[in-house]
Amino acid sequence: MSEVQAMVEFSVELHKFYNVDLFQRGFYQIRASMKIPPRVPHKLEASLLPVIGADLAFPASVHDNVICSKTFQILYKNEEVTVNDVMIFKIKMLLDERKIEESLNEMNFLLSLDLHFTDTDYSTLQLISSRTLKLHFSLHQGLHHYVNVMFDYFHLSVISVTVHASLVALHQPLISFPRPVKNTWLNRNTPAQNRDTVIPTLESVVFGNSYTKQLSADGCSFVIAESFLNHAYNLHYTLCASLLLAFKGLHSYFIMVAKELPSSHRIELGILNTVLCLRACCKETQLLYISKFNV
Repeated sequence: MSEVQAMVEFSVELHKFYNVDLFQRGFYQIRASMKIPPRVPHKLEASLLPVIGADLAFPASVHDNVICSKTFQILYKNEEVTVNDVMIFKIKMLLDERKIEESLNEMNFLLSLDLHFTDTDYSTLQLISSRTLKLHFSLHQGLHHYVNVMFDYFHLSVISVTVHASLVALHQPLISFPRPVKNTWLNRNTPAQNRDTVIPTLESVVFGNSYTKQLSADGCSFVIAESFLNHAYNLHYTLCASLLLAFKGLHSYFIMVAKELPSSHRIELGILNTVLCLRACCKETQLLYISKFNV
């Protein structure tokens, strides 16, 4: 079994915070974080979309892959505050090359939104309420969702959130990932441990784990067995098909949203034929292999 490196990018936008009936006046902040099952080797990167022209005393920030919104003051019941912070989460992970779509569609992507509060001291924000959203990602549709998240009864307030997500990269592993180590019955009570994966060679990913280089009879070139070439063709087909599915989903969503824009702001996109694109990609690859390896 070969593994490939995939990256799914999430855009999380906090729009407006609405105070339904918070008990205390003071300063509030929302912290967002993403999680996926620890059994999946992965790394997470968090960042903020730059805000142009904003000069805030307590702007949004990133700390250890947790993104903190700007700190805002709430004084009155039914008060509405515009937040407008755009958070970017990039999740890089290792997936079985044979189960890319299945793995992504069944993945439990969890978005946690934590409400923090302080009445005076900005450095002592305390967690007062938390909500976790299970994001239902689909390879061919991505994720495009708007939701009003309500915190608990004792901190009755709402934050409006828009989430977009799509597969944006799929290729051979380029970095090592922490992989959980299975405990045996001898050390079943020890804390969970991780071990970094070994970055495989490009040849082992493309041609399979059992691939070994073989010289031709004249010793001037390498010979690649048909089984290894078939593995390379199938892998290339799978990667291209998965990326084209993701692109088609983005393309379709953009066209749907563009219909709601004024005609002066619309961008016309051409017709996307993923079948022809996939066929062309595979044909070019086969011609390249034939010319390079004389098969």
